Amino acid sequence: MKSSVCVIALILGATAAFAGMSDVDIQVAPKMVDASQPQNAGHRGTSEEHWQYIVMIENKRFQPLLGLEVRYMTFYTEAALGSKDAPEQQHQNGSFAVDLLQPHEKKAFTTSPVELKKSHLVGRRHYVNGGRIKAEDALVGVWVRVYQGGQIIGEYANPSTLTREQWQ
Repeated sequence: MKSSVCVIALILGATAAFAGMSDVDIQVAPKMVDASQPQNAGHRGTSEEHWQYIVMIENKRFQPLLGLEVRYMTFYTEAALGSKDAPEQQHQNGSFAVDLLQPHEKKAFTTSPVELKKSHLVGRRHYVNGGRIKAEDALVGVWVRVYQGGQIIGEYANPSTLTREQWQ
């Protein structure tokens, strides 16, 4: 009898924890802000793009949500021209506050732009060490958390493997 009561309590506790995580719906979409024209300087060609994410949160509850803080980490890789090493993963943090989110209201925000560089050797040039002759930084993904009173009430990561990273 005691064990069945414990099992029921565990199931109800898990359901409540899941319901708390579904109070806020989070949708995210990448957006290119701008791109520079390719430049050829000597033996190297370069260009830059600036990308950001549009983050939309929606209150799924029937009561208003007060004092929300939305924190995010944008992940990207930086590749070095002439290097044989794998591109290095970087991240950029940011946050914004939402004082009040009415029931079923949606609010959209944009993350800080990330600069992605592209470079390549011009002509038939190559590196003697076999390093890469074309290097492109890449947007990896974003991890978003919504906090209320220091507690996480919503979370989104794309790709989901980003949740293995250390939250900062």
